[in-house]
Amino acid sequence: MKHSISTLALATLVAIASLTQAHAQNNAARINVPFAFNSGSEHFAAGTYTVTTQGAYILALSNDAQRGTRLSMVEFLSDASSAHAPASLTFRKYGNNYFLAEYSTNGETLTLVKSKKESSLAHEYALTQMNPSLVQVAALGQEK
Repeated sequence: MKHSISTLALATLVAIASLTQAHAQNNAARINVPFAFNSGSEHFAAGTYTVTTQGAYILALSNDAQRGTRLSMVEFLSDASSAHAPASLTFRKYGNNYFLAEYSTNGETLTLVKSKKESSLAHEYALTQMNPSLVQVAALGQEK
C-alpha cells in the first residue's frame, strides 16, 4: 500500500512537472558530468545535462545526447551561502559509485532523496567508520 501511494505521488509530480517544464527553463544550468552516476532509481551516463527545478520538490535532468527528461525528488531546500555562486551539482562517492546529492543555484541548495541503493552503501560505510567523498561539478553556464 505504501509503495503504491509513493508511485501515485511520483506519477502526479511527473505530470505536473511536464505541464510546467516550459516555465522552469528560465533558470536552467548546463553541467558536464564526467562520470556515470545515480539519482533515485535512475542511472545516468557521463555527459552534459541541463538541470532545472520543477516547482519546489522536483529536479529535472535532461541529457544533451539523449532525448527525454528524468526527474529526482527533492528532500529539502535550504539557503546557500552565496546567491552569486555558479550553479553546481554535488555527488556522494562510495568507491566507484556516484550518487547525486545536491543541486545549488541562485542562493539555494536542493538536497535530493537517497535511493535504497545509496542508503545501503551508506550503511556499509558507517559500519566501517568511513564517509563517502563529496565531488562537486560546477555549471558550464546558466540559461535564461
